[in-house]
Amino acid sequence: MTEPKKYSPAIEASLAHFRSIPWVNDVHLSDNAFQIVDGNLSRAITQPGNGHSLTGETWNTEKTIAHLITMYRPAAPDREAGQNCGGGELRRIYTFGTGLNAHPNLLHGGVIATILDSAMGNVIHQALRPRGATFTVLLNITYKKPVSTPGTVLVRSSVVQVEGRKIWARGAVEGGDGEVHATAEGMWLMAKANL
Repeated sequence: MTEPKKYSPAIEASLAHFRSIPWVNDVHLSDNAFQIVDGNLSRAITQPGNGHSLTGETWNTEKTIAHLITMYRPAAPDREAGQNCGGGELRRIYTFGTGLNAHPNLLHGGVIATILDSAMGNVIHQALRPRGATFTVLLNITYKKPVSTPGTVLVRSSVVQVEGRKIWARGAVEGGDGEVHATAEGMWLMAKANL
């Protein structure tokens, strides 16, 4: 009998929280094609305390982003090329408090843009494993329905196209009923390798 995988204490706490939400547990946490990403880049302070501080520190409270978990499903290998050509799907589940509101009990649109940018940037790293940093150069967002707070949402993201150093990705914010709150398309640029 195999013991269940153990994660960092923060991930274990978020897993316990998300298992108590039926639509998250029954649909997303039970999907064995997706693996939980431990060492969540959005919650880990990097570059000696200066990187990822927005979601790793400032927005890492019960009133802001109370819980966050990232899951990834790689794309099937390209049969002709024999390699993964991107295309996997990343899912992030967020539970928000009321500390990031614009209007009463409505999540600020800038926060929605930020979580889309973050999830889309992270799927690039999961799918392509670039050697260097990537930077957002274009992000188009369509807001369809407000996100109520406190509450939980799912963000899906995937790589759409790669051309040289340019990478295109898309994402969506969804509620528990599957209704889409916002969609995004964007382009990232891989940093030039140091010579």
